[in-house]
Amino acid sequence: MDKALAVVELISVARGVAAADEMLKGGDVTLHVSCSVCPGKYLIVAGGQVGAVKSALKAGLAAGAEAVTDSLLLPNAHPDLFPALSGATDPGALASLGVVETLSGPAAVEGADAAAKAARVRLLEIRLGRGLGAKALFSFTGDVSEVRTAAKAAENLIAPKGLLVDLTVIPRPHKDLLPFVV
Repeated sequence: MDKALAVVELISVARGVAAADEMLKGGDVTLHVSCSVCPGKYLIVAGGQVGAVKSALKAGLAAGAEAVTDSLLLPNAHPDLFPALSGATDPGALASLGVVETLSGPAAVEGADAAAKAARVRLLEIRLGRGLGAKALFSFTGDVSEVRTAAKAAENLIAPKGLLVDLTVIPRPHKDLLPFVV
Protein backbone atom coordinates (compact mmCIF):
# COMPACT_ATOMS: atom_id res chain seq x y z
CA MET A 1 0.00 0.00 0.00
CA ASP A 2 1.27 3.44 -0.93
CA LYS A 3 2.24 5.65 1.98
CA ALA A 4 3.97 8.49 0.18
CA LEU A 5 3.30 10.62 -2.89
CA ALA A 6 5.55 12.69 -5.10
CA VAL A 7 4.07 15.25 -7.48
CA VAL A 8 6.04 17.03 -10.19
CA GLU A 9 4.69 19.67 -12.56
CA LEU A 10 6.76 20.72 -15.56
CA ILE A 11 6.44 23.41 -18.22
CA SER A 12 7.61 21.00 -20.94
CA VAL A 13 5.70 17.92 -22.12
CA ALA A 14 8.82 16.29 -23.61
CA ARG A 15 10.83 16.84 -20.43
CA GLY A 16 7.84 15.58 -18.43
CA VAL A 17 7.82 12.26 -20.22
CA ALA A 18 11.57 11.92 -19.59
CA ALA A 19 11.11 12.84 -15.92
CA ALA A 20 8.33 10.26 -15.51
CA ASP A 21 10.60 7.60 -16.99
CA GLU A 22 13.42 8.56 -14.63
CA MET A 23 11.04 8.49 -11.66
CA LEU A 24 9.99 4.95 -12.52
CA LYS A 25 13.64 3.94 -12.88
CA GLY A 26 14.66 5.86 -9.75
CA GLY A 27 12.48 4.02 -7.24
CA ASP A 28 9.96 1.21 -6.90
CA VAL A 29 6.92 3.46 -7.34
CA THR A 30 3.48 3.31 -8.90
CA LEU A 31 2.65 5.97 -11.46
CA HIS A 32 -0.80 7.37 -10.57
CA VAL A 33 -0.75 10.25 -13.07
CA SER A 34 1.55 10.93 -16.00
CA CYS A 35 -0.01 13.21 -18.59
CA SER A 36 0.06 16.52 -20.38
CA VAL A 37 -2.20 19.22 -19.00
CA CYS A 38 -3.34 22.49 -20.52
CA PRO A 39 -1.52 24.59 -21.72
CA GLY A 40 1.52 22.48 -22.53
CA LYS A 41 2.45 21.40 -19.01
CA TYR A 42 3.14 17.88 -17.81
CA LEU A 43 2.09 16.41 -14.48
CA ILE A 44 3.46 13.34 -12.70
CA VAL A 45 2.13 11.72 -9.51
CA ALA A 46 3.97 8.68 -8.15
CA GLY A 47 3.32 6.75 -4.96
CA GLY A 48 4.93 4.04 -2.91
CA GLN A 49 6.98 3.54 0.20
CA VAL A 50 8.66 6.69 1.51
CA GLY A 51 12.26 5.82 0.59
CA ALA A 52 11.33 4.75 -2.93
CA VAL A 53 9.23 7.87 -3.50
CA LYS A 54 12.05 10.13 -2.27
CA SER A 55 14.46 8.44 -4.69
CA ALA A 56 11.98 8.67 -7.56
CA LEU A 57 11.34 12.36 -6.86
CA LYS A 58 15.06 13.10 -6.80
CA ALA A 59 15.45 11.38 -10.17
CA GLY A 60 12.44 13.19 -11.63
CA LEU A 61 13.63 16.60 -10.45
CA ALA A 62 17.08 15.97 -11.91
CA ALA A 63 15.60 14.95 -15.25
CA GLY A 64 13.14 17.83 -15.26
CA ALA A 65 15.76 20.41 -14.21
CA GLU A 66 14.75 23.96 -15.17
CA ALA A 67 11.44 22.74 -16.67
CA VAL A 68 10.08 21.90 -13.18
CA THR A 69 7.54 24.54 -12.11
CA ASP A 70 6.38 22.93 -8.85
CA SER A 71 6.94 19.73 -6.90
CA LEU A 72 5.88 18.07 -3.69
CA LEU A 73 6.83 15.16 -1.45
CA LEU A 74 4.16 13.88 0.94
CA PRO A 75 5.86 11.21 3.07
CA ASN A 76 2.70 10.36 5.03
CA ALA A 77 -0.09 10.93 2.51
CA HIS A 78 -3.67 10.70 3.75
CA PRO A 79 -5.19 7.42 2.43
CA ASP A 80 -8.11 9.29 0.80
CA LEU A 81 -5.70 10.90 -1.67
CA PHE A 82 -5.20 7.73 -3.67
CA PRO A 83 -8.84 7.02 -4.66
CA ALA A 84 -9.51 10.76 -5.08
CA LEU A 85 -6.66 11.03 -7.59
CA SER A 86 -8.07 8.21 -9.69
CA GLY A 87 -11.69 9.33 -9.39
CA ALA A 88 -12.55 6.06 -7.65
CA THR A 89 -14.26 7.58 -4.60
CA ASP A 90 -17.87 6.57 -4.06
CA PRO A 91 -19.47 9.95 -3.43
CA GLY A 92 -22.52 8.57 -1.63
CA ALA A 93 -24.79 11.28 -0.33
CA LEU A 94 -23.35 14.76 -0.07
CA ALA A 95 -23.69 16.37 3.33
CA SER A 96 -21.83 19.62 2.66
CA LEU A 97 -19.47 20.22 -0.23
CA GLY A 98 -16.09 21.94 -0.29
CA VAL A 99 -14.22 22.80 -3.48
CA VAL A 100 -10.72 24.31 -3.55
CA GLU A 101 -9.15 25.56 -6.81
CA THR A 102 -5.39 26.05 -7.17
CA LEU A 103 -2.86 27.23 -9.73
CA SER A 104 -0.81 24.01 -9.64
CA GLY A 105 -1.27 20.27 -9.30
CA PRO A 106 1.16 19.89 -6.40
CA ALA A 107 -0.68 22.64 -4.50
CA ALA A 108 -4.00 20.82 -4.95
CA VAL A 109 -2.57 17.50 -3.73
CA GLU A 110 -0.92 19.17 -0.73
CA GLY A 111 -4.10 21.12 0.05
CA ALA A 112 -6.26 18.00 -0.20
CA ASP A 113 -3.91 16.19 2.16
CA ALA A 114 -4.06 19.07 4.66
CA ALA A 115 -7.86 19.25 4.41
CA ALA A 116 -8.30 15.51 4.97
CA LYS A 117 -5.93 15.56 7.96
CA ALA A 118 -7.50 18.66 9.55
CA ALA A 119 -11.12 17.52 9.67
CA ARG A 120 -13.42 14.55 9.31
CA VAL A 121 -14.15 14.93 5.61
CA ARG A 122 -14.11 12.51 2.72
CA LEU A 123 -12.12 13.53 -0.35
CA LEU A 124 -14.20 13.08 -3.47
CA GLU A 125 -11.90 13.99 -6.32
CA ILE A 126 -8.58 15.63 -7.08
CA ARG A 127 -8.69 17.00 -10.62
CA LEU A 128 -5.27 17.92 -11.96
CA GLY A 129 -5.00 20.24 -14.93
CA ARG A 130 -7.05 18.55 -17.63
CA GLY A 131 -9.73 20.88 -18.88
CA LEU A 132 -8.79 23.45 -16.25
CA GLY A 133 -6.22 25.56 -18.06
CA ALA A 134 -3.45 23.87 -16.04
CA LYS A 135 -5.18 24.72 -12.75
CA ALA A 136 -6.28 22.01 -10.34
CA LEU A 137 -9.05 21.47 -7.84
CA PHE A 138 -10.19 19.08 -5.18
CA SER A 139 -13.57 18.44 -3.62
CA PHE A 140 -14.64 16.93 -0.31
CA THR A 141 -17.75 16.30 1.75
CA GLY A 142 -18.75 16.01 5.38
CA ASP A 143 -20.65 17.92 8.04
CA VAL A 144 -20.63 21.65 7.34
CA SER A 145 -18.39 22.52 10.28
CA GLU A 146 -15.87 19.85 9.23
CA VAL A 147 -15.95 21.02 5.61
CA ARG A 148 -15.32 24.60 6.75
CA THR A 149 -12.41 23.45 8.93
CA ALA A 150 -10.94 21.44 6.05
CA ALA A 151 -11.32 24.36 3.62
CA LYS A 152 -9.61 26.72 6.06
CA ALA A 153 -6.71 24.29 6.52
CA ALA A 154 -6.24 24.10 2.75
CA GLU A 155 -6.51 27.87 2.40
CA ASN A 156 -3.94 28.47 5.16
CA LEU A 157 -1.48 26.18 3.37
CA ILE A 158 -2.02 27.25 -0.25
CA ALA A 159 -2.78 31.00 -0.05
CA PRO A 160 0.60 32.08 1.39
CA LYS A 161 2.29 30.45 -1.61
CA GLY A 162 0.16 32.54 -3.98
CA LEU A 163 -1.38 29.39 -5.50
CA LEU A 164 -4.99 29.63 -4.26
CA VAL A 165 -7.50 30.61 -6.96
CA ASP A 166 -10.71 30.23 -4.96
CA LEU A 167 -12.63 28.01 -2.59
CA THR A 168 -16.24 27.46 -1.70
CA VAL A 169 -18.25 25.65 0.95
CA ILE A 170 -21.83 24.70 0.08
CA PRO A 171 -23.75 23.67 3.22
CA ARG A 172 -26.55 21.74 1.51
CA PRO A 173 -25.79 21.12 -2.17
CA HIS A 174 -28.74 20.30 -4.40
CA LYS A 175 -28.94 16.58 -5.17
CA ASP A 176 -28.77 17.24 -8.92
CA LEU A 177 -25.34 18.88 -8.55
CA LEU A 178 -23.50 15.67 -7.59
CA PRO A 179 -23.07 14.19 -11.11
CA PHE A 180 -21.51 17.45 -12.29
CA VAL A 181 -19.09 17.81 -9.38
CA VAL A 182 -17.64 14.31 -9.19
